[in-house]
Amino acid sequence: MAILGAAFPFVFLVSSFVLKRTTFQTSISVYYQTLDPERNIFVGVLFAIAVFLILYKGYTKLEDYVLHIAGISVLGVALFPVDKTDDGGAFLVSAHSVFAVSFFTCIFIVCIFMSETSLKKLQDEDRKRTFRRLYRLCASVMVGAVILAIISRLLSADFIHALRKNGAIFWFEAVSVWAFSAFWFIKTREMVPSMSWIPFRLKRET
Repeated sequence: MAILGAAFPFVFLVSSFVLKRTTFQTSISVYYQTLDPERNIFVGVLFAIAVFLILYKGYTKLEDYVLHIAGISVLGVALFPVDKTDDGGAFLVSAHSVFAVSFFTCIFIVCIFMSETSLKKLQDEDRKRTFRRLYRLCASVMVGAVILAIISRLLSADFIHALRKNGAIFWFEAVSVWAFSAFWFIKTREMVPSMSWIPFRLKRET
């Protein structure tokens, strides 16, 4: 999930700025309305993350339920794409937006509240405080970016136009996805202490 989340926005940035296949969109979700394989990547990555979230075994039954809801919400994001008329401007309440907010709300709950269950079993107090701060940082960035994305659609037409022109909504969403990725990267290091903090290195150097 960490790898998929980290790569997700980059795929569309490469498509628009490196390969010049697509026009840079005002939102990550709008890339569904562009070309294949961009559309297929959008749906495929979301389906993969949904499966991982549903299969992931939480520390408690409550955490399992919250992760299941998060997984179902991701499926909803993929299955109910943004309308072609949604250009990232005025705020529109849709199944897509409801599922997206539900997903990030669930992950926020897991970051802030559910992570405490596993942290209580850590004997090293310094390590425990470090992980707690990292989880809170991920949750704050994730929710902050989502809130900014929502607020940006409620402002004046001129301000929204300026934000769209600079791709602000896309970047708000990208930051949220990267915070989600960072959470699972950090969570893996908590669960498997021997794992290196350097990606793709299996064991931490001693």
